[in-house]
Amino acid sequence: MPQSSEQPDALPDVSFIICTRDRPQKLLACIGSIVAAVRDAGTDAEIVVVENGSLPALALGEETLSEVGAGLCRLIRLHQGSLSEARNVGILQSRGDLLVFSDDDCILERDYLRDALRRRDGMLAEGVEYFLIGGRVRLGDERDLPFTIKDHPLAETFDTGVHPGGFIQGCNFILPRATARRVGWFDLRFGAGARFRAGEDTDYLIRAHAAGVLIRYVPDMGVRHLHGRRTFAEVDRLNRNYAFANGAILAKHLRRHPWLARHLAWTVRSTVLERIGGPKFDAAVGLTWGSVTRAQVGGILAFVGYGLRRGKATP
Repeated sequence: MPQSSEQPDALPDVSFIICTRDRPQKLLACIGSIVAAVRDAGTDAEIVVVENGSLPALALGEETLSEVGAGLCRLIRLHQGSLSEARNVGILQSRGDLLVFSDDDCILERDYLRDALRRRDGMLAEGVEYFLIGGRVRLGDERDLPFTIKDHPLAETFDTGVHPGGFIQGCNFILPRATARRVGWFDLRFGAGARFRAGEDTDYLIRAHAAGVLIRYVPDMGVRHLHGRRTFAEVDRLNRNYAFANGAILAKHLRRHPWLARHLAWTVRSTVLERIGGPKFDAAVGLTWGSVTRAQVGGILAFVGYGLRRGKATP
């Protein structure tokens, strides 16, 4: 069972959920930026830190977190689990009505929470009860390769003509607790450290859309991502993991959501065009459509095989 610090009586308006492993200095910088954003917004908030199996030498204590987090932090320790498990524990242990997810290697801009509350209030004013909003993700260090970012200048609303992968980055999305109840838990088969390596946010987005949740990207709510990947090999490995997870997600959802087949067809078509001189998947980094397709097919086969071994594919 996860262990958490004692909870005060007053309920916060906002819960930040940060899952972390083996990155104490980046975590402290992330928490510091959240504290600044909370003070700027002038609202009640908490920071739920899920310490997910860090090495003892890299695990921060409650006293340090309390000092840096200005008394807003609550620490929950897991022995070790996947990112989805940690996110679920964060939801379970949080107390705010608005849930804000970011990663321990991200820095929130000072006006992040003001933007988020303005977006929430706008949704409620429109009569939208169930929504999921993601914001801008920029590079935090120019030495890092331009990957795992989204810096589009215009707002977008998700529809089935858009590939769900990366529409909202897992390090920057918010949802009211009512939406979390409607969609359910993160699927434990997906995410870092899980069987299918990544994609817990993409799977959640697909399920949210099917549940009638309005999903929107907005060009504010900015975070800077200090992902630290500076070689092609590092980025290529991560991108293959994403593609592998996308294949497994396709296998999971295709029967109920046949619109996903269009995106698989687009991937295959792009691979064929690439072979005859067409554009790469990401020319700036050097990632190819061929590597994406191979990994995605591998994910499809792995999910089907897992389901056959289990009798049926259930979380």
